[in-house]
Amino acid sequence: MSNVITDMLLETLDKVFRKHCTTERVQELDRGGYDADLWSTVEDLGFKLAGRSEQEAGAGASTLDMVALLRLAGSYCAPIPLAESMMIGPWLLAGTDLEVPMGSLCVGPTVPEDELLIEQSAEGWVLSGRLHQLAWPDQASRILTLVQAKNQNFVAIINPARCKLEPVLNLAGETRSTVIFDSVTLSDRELAPAPAGVNTTSIIQRGALARAALISGALDRALQLSLQYVSERKQFGRPLGKFQAIQQQLAIFAAEVAAAKAMTDQAATALGKGSATNVIAAAKIRTGQAAGIGARVAHQVHGAMGFTQEYPLHHATRRLWAWRDENGSERYWSSLLGQGVATGGAENLWPMITEAE
Repeated sequence: MSNVITDMLLETLDKVFRKHCTTERVQELDRGGYDADLWSTVEDLGFKLAGRSEQEAGAGASTLDMVALLRLAGSYCAPIPLAESMMIGPWLLAGTDLEVPMGSLCVGPTVPEDELLIEQSAEGWVLSGRLHQLAWPDQASRILTLVQAKNQNFVAIINPARCKLEPVLNLAGETRSTVIFDSVTLSDRELAPAPAGVNTTSIIQRGALARAALISGALDRALQLSLQYVSERKQFGRPLGKFQAIQQQLAIFAAEVAAAKAMTDQAATALGKGSATNVIAAAKIRTGQAAGIGARVAHQVHGAMGFTQEYPLHHATRRLWAWRDENGSERYWSSLLGQGVATGGAENLWPMITEAE
């Protein structure tokens, strides 16, 4: 997709978020809130199918384009599942005979420990098991997941009303539920063979990249708030931003934001070309590290103001703390990356470091 179209998409979405994601609105929707009006606007404008081709009523957005859109959503702390509904769900259904459902989508698995069992009966396919840490399944029109039967992967579309939901709130106040499938019967219209290359690992990897993109956006938001605050707040007769210690911390913060953005862009580019296991792992690790450093610096330079409910900094930093552990923590991805290095052998270590996948 051309840079002109990408800029148009970003400009349009920025206007939507600027209108809907005010500090007051995001605060109002804290503790499990979901902005149905915002989602309706985003879907009506076609962003859910942004990654599909123009022949499929999409915009032909690349993985890198969608990462940029998610980064924007993260910077506004948008209370909608754009990652699942735009970047993961339509991709999972591509190549099947299943249509992308209307409404927001919930996609799993998000952790490798999840296992689902599906068996064929006289009534149809019967699904059992559970998925953890799914985003807003109570608001989704459908839950999309991958199941295995007869040594073959299938994509399943399930109505959340037919499942048991055990909702909890993450640190950001967003709903993350365990979804229990207790002998849920699926018809042939709700099940289709998965496209080649689609498996549990690839779903989790795409989810990790989406979370890394959201983190990089929230990091930038926290940095901009910090820069604004130190330029306005005065101490000993001059702005805080004039003090060398503050400047040094903000320089560190800016470097972390740049590193997070560069790493997610590199992972998106690699995924657009094919397999990107190692670089996605590195992106999730690096953005998680940046989230910890960035949140610390932001609250340090804000002082007590950064901990007040009325000030918007916590909207960004709470999401940083929550998202860094979703779709695989730093420890999980570090272990996976380390295993890849160990099994690849010493002769493959330098090519792995220096060459894009």
